[in-house]
Amino acid sequence: MNQENGEEKVYKQATERRGRFEFKVEGLKDGYRFTVRGDEEKLKEQRRVGAAFVNFLKQSERAGWWIPWPFRLLLRFWSRYK
Repeated sequence: MNQENGEEKVYKQATERRGRFEFKVEGLKDGYRFTVRGDEEKLKEQRRVGAAFVNFLKQSERAGWWIPWPFRLLLRFWSRYK
């Protein structure tokens, strides 16, 4: 964090609007920041759907079902995220 003005320095930035959503990617000194803005109710609904899908994947893994690698990667990311 930059101590002079209290904000992180953004090296690169890209913003894209798709429908009612705005996606913003910022390249920082030590990583990236990804921001989604849009209708709050719609985002909450989509988060619930996404959480239900991840829950299904967790239960499938516990049951011993074979899960394709992109979904295993998603599970690994999700467990670190929480």
